[in-house]
Amino acid sequence: MIRCLWVLVLMLAGVSMAEAGPLQVKSESLTVDHAKNRAQFFGAVHLTRDDFELRCDRLVAFYKNRAGGELERAEAYGHVSMLQGKKHGSSNKAEYHQIKGILILIGDAKVADPEGTIRGEKIIHNIQTTETKVQQGVAGERVHLTFEAEEDNTGSPGEGKLP
Repeated sequence: MIRCLWVLVLMLAGVSMAEAGPLQVKSESLTVDHAKNRAQFFGAVHLTRDDFELRCDRLVAFYKNRAGGELERAEAYGHVSMLQGKKHGSSNKAEYHQIKGILILIGDAKVADPEGTIRGEKIIHNIQTTETKVQQGVAGERVHLTFEAEEDNTGSPGEGKLP
């Protein structure tokens, strides 16, 4: 299948995002509706910007109608996953807000890093600061956080650890 590459060199106005690199989107197909300032990417969608990655089945990008365009926001659907540094996450749907520099994972959302895993119905990940917040728990439940156990390398061979 022919892979479609649409490079969006869309920068934010603002100090923190002004230094960000170009946002790139790769997919199997692309449909652009200039009248609605919307682009839809289908099939194995892969969005990247600097150290941030987002993957999904379908991505709808909404942009301002300026020379070259300027991304305002995007909505990701189906098998949504994100990766930034040591943080990785997944959800049913996601909203990427370019101006705020945030990704909102929605529906069975999860974000993990070496220190632990958080789960909730809605998780907000700040791409600029890499801070992650859980807004609400899954289906009326409380927010869930699991801390990974630290390995104890001081044990003796008699304690079931290899010398």
